[in-house]
Amino acid sequence: MPQIDKFSSQRDTAQERPWWKEPYVWMVISGPLSAVIACGITAVYILQGPDAVVSEEHYREGVAISREVNAAKPPMQPANLARNHSATGGKTDEKP
Repeated sequence: MPQIDKFSSQRDTAQERPWWKEPYVWMVISGPLSAVIACGITAVYILQGPDAVVSEEHYREGVAISREVNAAKPPMQPANLARNHSATGGKTDEKP
């Protein structure tokens, strides 16, 4: 009586399939490939040119903008004064 190899059919199908049809090959390749693509995208951003230089007067400019915002009329003020409406029920402090 011939010996039956229960794994022979699995080996035959594995040998018939080309390597690019195996899902695990693509899973292994996808990690390093995504890193190479991300590196290329980063290189494009880097090679586009240098970043803009921050002016040496940035602190004074920020203070001036802050003064303008604080001096603005209530409808023009940013939402930082109204950010707690959920806690206060929408009541605002009335300023004379």
